[in-house]
Amino acid sequence: MSDLTTVLNIENNKLVARSDVSIYGVLNVAKIQTNELVANQRYESQFIEFSPDNEQGSNIGSGLLWPVNGAPNKQFVLRDNPDRFWSTESLDIEADKSYHIGGSPVLSATSLGGSIIESNLQTVGILQSLTVSGPVNLDGTFFFDPTTKRMGINTETPSASLSIYDPNLNVEIVVYSDVNGRARIGTHHANAVDIVTDEQARISVESNGDVQIGQEWKDSTVTRVYGQVGVGVKNPREQFEVSGNIRFANKLFATGEDEPTSGSYTIGDIVWNVEPKPGSYIGWVCTATGNPGSWKPFGLIAS
Repeated sequence: MSDLTTVLNIENNKLVARSDVSIYGVLNVAKIQTNELVANQRYESQFIEFSPDNEQGSNIGSGLLWPVNGAPNKQFVLRDNPDRFWSTESLDIEADKSYHIGGSPVLSATSLGGSIIESNLQTVGILQSLTVSGPVNLDGTFFFDPTTKRMGINTETPSASLSIYDPNLNVEIVVYSDVNGRARIGTHHANAVDIVTDEQARISVESNGDVQIGQEWKDSTVTRVYGQVGVGVKNPREQFEVSGNIRFANKLFATGEDEPTSGSYTIGDIVWNVEPKPGSYIGWVCTATGNPGSWKPFGLIAS
């Protein structure tokens, strides 16, 4: 056993121990400086305890401090309002580890935890998939209402399943289906609709319902119709069927029981006899423009 005087010495007003020192009890010191701190591994739990100050009765502001010459100290301390741990430096963990709250992971290097349901994220990278439950508002431009199942662009109150609104011209384009299951595309208010290619209107529907195919003074446009066409006829039986008079090459083709006695007509107009009989004529042709003009029968039917 070493002599106590050879183990403990006073050097420069400091007590120096040149051997192991065991203390069974509480060691009260004002400051500890050490190169290494090792806890007693025999105990199940080990702590570094920061007891409340005797005068203030608080341990707020206590923690770990790393002095740095010529620079602000690096700290990891307890703060209040609200109570929290505060660090002067970034916190870094292994790439395959994550931060947990209540035992559940909330943040890893590549994902947010499933318990996170609220966020104020303003900028995100490229999303590969996105599932949203509830109303959607994208930059005040794109809106979706899960209650009405309606989607609006530039409008929070879409008038149809899909509405695209132009606030500058007060035009709302709508896409929806009616009660009979027919798809509808058009405008919500009395606005004309054009179907365009190359910035040119090919089919136009005016606000009053008038329909125009092609453009005036552009006779080179080709319009093809395959199947039967009826004008004023619900179920045409011929390739082209009209319920009333027609004008062909600026000539009128009408029907009647006799030649006209009133109205304005042009030379070459024809009225077809609706009751042709043997000895009568197929119709009458206008030979002089006027009101009603001059008319001559043609096409004698043999008796």
